[in-house]
Amino acid sequence: MRRVLLGAAAVYLLFAVIGRFVEAMGAVTCDCAPDCWCNKPGLSTLRWVFPAGHRTRAGSA
Repeated sequence: MRRVLLGAAAVYLLFAVIGRFVEAMGAVTCDCAPDCWCNKPGLSTLRWVFPAGHRTRAGSA
């Protein structure tokens, strides 16, 4: 069971790093407000794998 959970966490983090890399290449952009949680240092890596709670420029997501 522990091996499955660690494997799932590793895949989740791998997707987060891949998303950050794709964003750095300019293939995708974040349309969130400047004060959204996903623009904070460290948390921005999880922006593409944790879609909940984003605040768009128009208000709320």
